Amino acid sequence: MKYYPLNLNFKNRRCLIVGGGGVAYRKMKRLLACSAIVTIVSPKFDSPLIETANKFDIELIHRGVQSQDLDGFFMVFATTSDSQINENIAEWAQQKNVLCNIADNSDISDFTLPSIIEQGDLIITISTNGKSPALSKHLRKRLMSEFGEEYAIFLLIMENIRNIMPEKISRQDDRKKIYHELINRHLIDNIRKKNIESISQIFWDVLECSINEIIDPEIIDRIKAI
Repeated sequence: MKYYPLNLNFKNRRCLIVGGGGVAYRKMKRLLACSAIVTIVSPKFDSPLIETANKFDIELIHRGVQSQDLDGFFMVFATTSDSQINENIAEWAQQKNVLCNIADNSDISDFTLPSIIEQGDLIITISTNGKSPALSKHLRKRLMSEFGEEYAIFLLIMENIRNIMPEKISRQDDRKKIYHELINRHLIDNIRKKNIESISQIFWDVLECSINEIIDPEIIDRIKAI
């Protein structure tokens, strides 16, 4: 089966998690980071989940899941260790047109969840179409060493540059050339090496701007602290 890769906007989307253990806890944290509205149903909950749920005012329903629990939800995540309950959830979700993910069974899921590498606004996902989650995790560990904080800092800088460029250069094609030139001039490598002098020279050569016009002092401090 081929999956369509996409990034979803979860802001104010109602998402249901079934289960109260470690997998449910990780799903909850990821959904909260995406500003989803989360409800969790389970006969029992682990302490870390309860603490976080109380902190963020998440509704916890202390009982087994029922078909009507899925009503009105955009998406449901089944994280229980009971395969029959998970299959029931998948069936109910299909009947109610609710997107469904079963943590340990991609065959009856509407979608799978990739391994994620995240550095600020940079998000790299790895998927094996459910064939080998172990390989996804292995590749994630390898790539994490290649994509460090310098990429998060680079994107902060690029955000600042993209905000000021329309005033300096009107043609979009010319702006695109500059964005590519910043990468070709090894700006990311110089951030990784904390080479403030080289970064300043790149800005003069490519943008005809001083480093202080582009980078806030807080970002310079982050570069020095890498």
